[in-house]
Amino acid sequence: MVITLLATHYKNKTVVAARRWQSLVYFLVKEGVQVFVVTPGVENNEYIGDSGETVIVFKVFKRKKANNSDVSKINTRKTIHSPFPYLDVSLITWCASFRDKRIHRCCSQANILISTYGPSGAMLLGLWFAHKYKKPWVLDLRDSFQVPSSFDCKILKKLNTFVEKKILHKADLCITIGEMLAKYMKGKYGREFEVIYNGWLESDALKLEPEQKAQPFFLYAGVIYEHRLDALKVFLDGLLVQKKYILRIRLVRDYSGYLGDWLVENGFDGIVEIMPAIPNEQLQLEISSSLAVLVLEELAPNEWQKGTVTGKLFSLLVSGIPGIVISHPSIELYTLAKQAKGWFCAHDKASATKAVELVSACNREELSINKDIFKEYQFADQAKKLKQLFKRAINERN
Repeated sequence: MVITLLATHYKNKTVVAARRWQSLVYFLVKEGVQVFVVTPGVENNEYIGDSGETVIVFKVFKRKKANNSDVSKINTRKTIHSPFPYLDVSLITWCASFRDKRIHRCCSQANILISTYGPSGAMLLGLWFAHKYKKPWVLDLRDSFQVPSSFDCKILKKLNTFVEKKILHKADLCITIGEMLAKYMKGKYGREFEVIYNGWLESDALKLEPEQKAQPFFLYAGVIYEHRLDALKVFLDGLLVQKKYILRIRLVRDYSGYLGDWLVENGFDGIVEIMPAIPNEQLQLEISSSLAVLVLEELAPNEWQKGTVTGKLFSLLVSGIPGIVISHPSIELYTLAKQAKGWFCAHDKASATKAVELVSACNREELSINKDIFKEYQFADQAKKLKQLFKRAINERN
């Protein structure tokens, strides 16, 4: 079997987004699948990847690098949603692949093409290549098409739903990252979705001795969204009750646009330290040194948001490090994390206060059991399931 994957995030700094397909490709290659990967980069390149896959990089516009000396300035960017979720600026990025002979070659040679969404560029160009070369097409929706309700126009919503249905029904196979999101998508678009979770690897189990810190800290690493500030407030309200811990935020980007001011206004600036993102190896050391890691999700979710399963969830659950999830109990991530030893879920100040108390007294030697609890979610098993789904789609097309 030969597959061609069109993915916006593969070999880049967006580790969590890239991890899904890097890990799946590794195990697909071990299963005897030949893989071509098409992804944007700073220059045209073609090489054999770490797993034996052929990676074809096409050149995109190179942005000016920011000055890393000021964390608050470089990491603050207000989210601007498109009124059409299936159209965004990534289309400009992916237009460079349209005339690339290397990409035409690997698409024409493949038995099946796979596109990731979001953003939308890889999805729409994958659809075009599949049509041109009459290949089965797989759409992997890591996120719903939906965006927070910035646009309430009924006509616009109906138009978007109509176009989204057309795109989804062009695919020979649709996959997504969780059971709840798959169920929601089926109800909205009348299309079956298969589930391939963002799984975990044996290397995710951290075996590092935690360093002794002058002041114990909880750790949140990632981006901050405006609609998750309510969840952050619930955690920090609980943290204030204890009066002996702080939260360290390794900030990738502040999409709220005002995190620093928000912390001051709510009286949290004394218990939160914001620090820049660090390489994954250093981050693993810091995770092992923390009291626990923090995961934030929606407190008042829409139906599609209940299907949220962050890409880093399973790697954290089996890491051997305790954790706290702040979200509404109906969210799938909450349901999964609640099964883990040493992980505590909360949705208000009282439950967050209790979670902080419990997690700080957690015995890490007991947390290795989480690898057995979540055994079925390993990337190796997810890749085997995916290969069978590819075979079925190819056979149905033929």
